Amino acid sequence: MDNDEVVIDLRVLLWEIVRRWQIILIACIVFAAAFGALGSYKHKSSKKEVPIENLYKKLDPDESAKVETLVAHQGIINDKTEYIENSIYLSIDPNNVNVARIDFMLNHNVNNKYIRQMYVAFMFDGDMYNKVAAEFSEQVEAKYLVELISYMDNKLRTNITEDSDTNYDNGDDLNRIISVKILGKNKEQSEELQNLVIKYVEEFSQEVQKEYEGHSIKKVISSVCQITDNTVLNTKTTNNTQLMDLYNQHKTVYDTLNETQIALYNQLVNQMEGNIEDDEVEEDGRSTIVKYIIIGILFGGFVLIAIIIVLTMFNGKIFVQRQITNTGLTRVFGTLGRNKNKLARLILGDVGSDKPVSLDIIVAKINTYCNNNGITSLTIINNCTTGFGRSQMELVVSTIEKSGIECNKVALSDSSQSYTKLCNKNNIIIIEELGKGTLKELEYMFTQLKDLGSEASGIVCVQ
Repeated sequence: MDNDEVVIDLRVLLWEIVRRWQIILIACIVFAAAFGALGSYKHKSSKKEVPIENLYKKLDPDESAKVETLVAHQGIINDKTEYIENSIYLSIDPNNVNVARIDFMLNHNVNNKYIRQMYVAFMFDGDMYNKVAAEFSEQVEAKYLVELISYMDNKLRTNITEDSDTNYDNGDDLNRIISVKILGKNKEQSEELQNLVIKYVEEFSQEVQKEYEGHSIKKVISSVCQITDNTVLNTKTTNNTQLMDLYNQHKTVYDTLNETQIALYNQLVNQMEGNIEDDEVEEDGRSTIVKYIIIGILFGGFVLIAIIIVLTMFNGKIFVQRQITNTGLTRVFGTLGRNKNKLARLILGDVGSDKPVSLDIIVAKINTYCNNNGITSLTIINNCTTGFGRSQMELVVSTIEKSGIECNKVALSDSSQSYTKLCNKNNIIIIEELGKGTLKELEYMFTQLKDLGSEASGIVCVQ
């Protein structure tokens, strides 16, 4: 039994980890605190910026002017990007444009010249766009509705003659028609905008009637239809091309900046875009710290579990003794000798009977066992040790004999004659150097003894 192999049951290993949950928890807390502090430090370091005044002092006027020009250029890019992202007009499929037309016709009124101006100002100078934007189902600013709701010129479609001015003054000319063109991404959107325009024009007509008595207006609505609009395609292409050109120009200049110019550029852009806000910085800091705390918890748990596994693998006697005790193979009277693995005891604690005890206590336990069971002589299997363990084994046997109990020593070998001496004996003591003899070998020995009708009374561990 001089095999150095250590056999460890996975279930026992998992139990060893679970039963040490307190120290694992402490390690997780310690590492979480350490990593949280590290995360806080990293966040503060990343947000720490050199004052703009100091950056300006490091640059000559031409260098700082170059940065300011590039910042202004970045502002143009931001505005262009925002427009492309938010414009409903640019999101329309040029091959599937939904268009609607509304014709509003003023009644005959000598004041139609002024009445028409009131309607045109209301409909196309901002007021109506603001009202429609407030009620529109999509979240959109009024400025983006200008591209969708526009005035249609009727010069080519009305009976303008040489006396049109006179007819216009008299309210008899077809210029009293106000036409509105509406575009949308789909039919539902076009119809929604169409209804909103009609609603607010009708509301405005009541204001006009207060100024011009006898005024009225009626609407003629055309149905929504789908068309191909090359204007939309050209506008989209032009905007994308312009944005790409702006990016390329910006990158060309940015690549020539030195480190100080880049630092100044970043701070000026942040100021321009309003990116540095206390609540955002605080939220970002919290998320960074939480992330590091989670990493610390996982890392701490992993490290402690790894330490427990590694140390336990190199302290196999702990598992052997526990298996012997917990599985009811036999009793462990005690462990005599020096515990060479102090670190394992520190991490794992006193497991089973791993903690060395004085020889008189071990012998007292054996004496009590023998007295309770009427045993006057013991069979000692005494060749399971090597080196220092052999001297410890001899000391144990000698002390037992001095206590008045007869010891018959048996050395096991591959020869069946050794096991023959153990047949039908129930007072066998095995003195074992754990870590040399493995659990598998001990279990094999117990199995053989059982088959021989014998029973091991207990084990004395030496080390």
